[in-house]
Amino acid sequence: MLNVKINYTMNINSCLNGLCICIAAGAFNAAFAQSIVPQSVNSSGASFTQSVGSLGFTVGEIIVLTEPDSEGNTLGSGFAAGSSSTVLTINEPQSEIMEVKVFPNPTADLIHVKIIASTLDMVSLSIHSLKGDEVFRGTYAAITNTIAINTAPFAAGTYMLVLNNAQNQTIGTYKIIKH
Repeated sequence: MLNVKINYTMNINSCLNGLCICIAAGAFNAAFAQSIVPQSVNSSGASFTQSVGSLGFTVGEIIVLTEPDSEGNTLGSGFAAGSSSTVLTINEPQSEIMEVKVFPNPTADLIHVKIIASTLDMVSLSIHSLKGDEVFRGTYAAITNTIAINTAPFAAGTYMLVLNNAQNQTIGTYKIIKH
């Protein structure tokens, strides 16, 4: 029985020594722990406007959430990734003025504008990026016809196809998605 007690004591001492080593190693590692540096997340945004619509956005708006203390001091906290946008208006021409089909949509290379019926002599067709840049413009006879536009050089994204009459009045707009 004496041998068992000695072995038991040695095992406790070994465990205590191991525990002391682990605690010392943890204290050593804690001295090299990461520190957090205060940072600011500032809000930012942009907006784009053109004749066919507008688009606006903001990112990282500060939340106005404050907690007052008994001395009148306040503490604000947090931020939110806010977003706001304006929906682009898509207006198909009135069928008594012009009946048009735009296909395929989405497209990879060619977009077809099929004029089924029209009371106009001429139609001006333009394509704009959402930033307002005009990427295509052409004037065509407004007769029963299919106009093919090569969109292969356009970057992938969303575009607005705008139809204007001879007086440069917008008679229709279409959203085009380019893959």
